[in-house]
Amino acid sequence: MSDFLFDARLERAARWIADEAIRPIDAVAIAEAAIRSARRDVEDRQATSRWRRPWSIAAAAIAIVTVVGASLLLATRPSQSNVGNPSPSAPLPSASASSSPTPPPVSEPAGAAGGTWLADIPSRLAFPNAGASRRMSLVVAGGPAASIDLDTGPSGLFDSSFETFGVGEVRLTTIATSSEEAVTLDGSPLVGCAPGDVGHYRFESSRDGLVLTFTLVTEACPARSAVIARTWTRSISVPNGGGVGVVDGFEPLFTVVLPAGTYLVDRNIESRTIHQDLPELQFLSWKDPQGFVDPCDRSKGRREIAAGADAFVAYFRQLAGFTVDSTEEVTVDGNRAVHLVVHADESASCPDGRLWEFQPKAETSDLAWFVKPGVTDSLFIVDHPAGTVMFEVLPAPNSLEAQVIGSIRFLNALPTTP
Repeated sequence: MSDFLFDARLERAARWIADEAIRPIDAVAIAEAAIRSARRDVEDRQATSRWRRPWSIAAAAIAIVTVVGASLLLATRPSQSNVGNPSPSAPLPSASASSSPTPPPVSEPAGAAGGTWLADIPSRLAFPNAGASRRMSLVVAGGPAASIDLDTGPSGLFDSSFETFGVGEVRLTTIATSSEEAVTLDGSPLVGCAPGDVGHYRFESSRDGLVLTFTLVTEACPARSAVIARTWTRSISVPNGGGVGVVDGFEPLFTVVLPAGTYLVDRNIESRTIHQDLPELQFLSWKDPQGFVDPCDRSKGRREIAAGADAFVAYFRQLAGFTVDSTEEVTVDGNRAVHLVVHADESASCPDGRLWEFQPKAETSDLAWFVKPGVTDSLFIVDHPAGTVMFEVLPAPNSLEAQVIGSIRFLNALPTTP
């Protein structure tokens, strides 16, 4: 798990407790949750500020229990149970229209339109200084206000107040303007916005909350209407309240359904970690994971792993300090996959106590994933035409694993406006 500032963790924990109905306090469970949240970490350039440090773990547990007025009883790390022998090939539970879990309600600004929404930039539309941007985001945040961000370009474009009224209608009023908003449509420049310009749109959300379509009614700013009036897809690659959404950490894009909660997101090169602390849940995804020659010493270099689930399983079978507990043939959204359960041996010993496992092939920094002795991984490695895609639900093993992994749907492209 990645670092988090202590104050932010404490604030989220307090907010979660305040929102819950009054119930008996289980100090041991709270302490265990805080301790388990540090079971896994990501190495980065600020290693000295890592949440994993024992004093930080103890301080967080003490502070959380202090907030609720209970006594702290520190518990030892729970033991991990290993999965048994390999089982025959079996698909994961389908998330088709007839059997998919109903996405839980999401608490975000401006009702159904709140949150962050993604759309591909159409070939007809061009932004100045957009660089290599392929995608844009409609961000509806507190205020409420809305703006447009480009994935590799300017952000905060078309900054407007966002007022819903009637049934499924919204009024956008320009707050601030920028030269970056001088868009062109089919090569022709469009008139930009001026402060106070008002746009009136209707919006309609799909039943599952994944897709949102804005339809123009009237607009004083043609440039804004060329951007806003289209179909958008809900993103959960940003802080979110769970439910259904698209993850855009790499190609292929995919959608997944998460339980309702308060999630933060670590965004790294060809990986995403979507996580909440209480109750602890993490959903991780990687593209083309590569291994290490020596799990105790990353300076010896990476070990190249060929594409495909079988090659990744073979890597773990030969990796010192690890034991493969089981492999199972499964399918993820119709793609062949292997469910690999592997653990770091209790007897494994490295100077810093960490056994380094893998990092995405495209990662150029020292960011990598590791476990400590005795910890189990439950990995789903998918043979996808776009490359090897891997998922995990933590802590492992996890009762929500089949539900979350079974809800994954790969996308060739984001939905577009008819």
